[in-house]
Amino acid sequence: MSVAQNKHEGKKWIQTSVAIVCILLGVTVLRFFEQLGEWFDLESKVGYFSAMAQAGAVLVGLITFIVVIKNEKTSNYLKEVYAETIKVVFPDKNQTVRHTIGIMIGVSIVGFILGLFDFTASYLLSLVH
Repeated sequence: MSVAQNKHEGKKWIQTSVAIVCILLGVTVLRFFEQLGEWFDLESKVGYFSAMAQAGAVLVGLITFIVVIKNEKTSNYLKEVYAETIKVVFPDKNQTVRHTIGIMIGVSIVGFILGLFDFTASYLLSLVH
C-alpha cells in the first residue's frame, strides 16, 4: 500500500471516528433535552418542543464535527493517534487463550487466599465476641 493510500485511509478512519462520537454526542444531547422537557413539562408549554430538541441535538453534533475536523491541533493529534494505532500488534488466538486461562487461575488463587483470610478473621472474631 502506498503512502498516499495509507494517508487517505487514515483520514477516512479519523473522520469516521469523529462522526461516530458526534452522533453519540447528539443522542446524548437529545436525551438531555427530552429529560428537561419531562422535568419542566416543556412539551405542553413549548410548541414543537420535540422537533426543536431534535434539531438542537443535530446542530450540536454537526457543529462539534466541523470544529473538531477544522481545528489543526486536534486534526494533528488524531493523525498521530491513528499512526500509533496502526503500529499495534495484537496477540494471536493461542496467546489470548493462554493469557486468559492464566489470569483466571491467578484470580481464583487470590480469591481463595482472600476467602481463607476472611474465614479465619471471622472465626477469630467470633471467639472474641
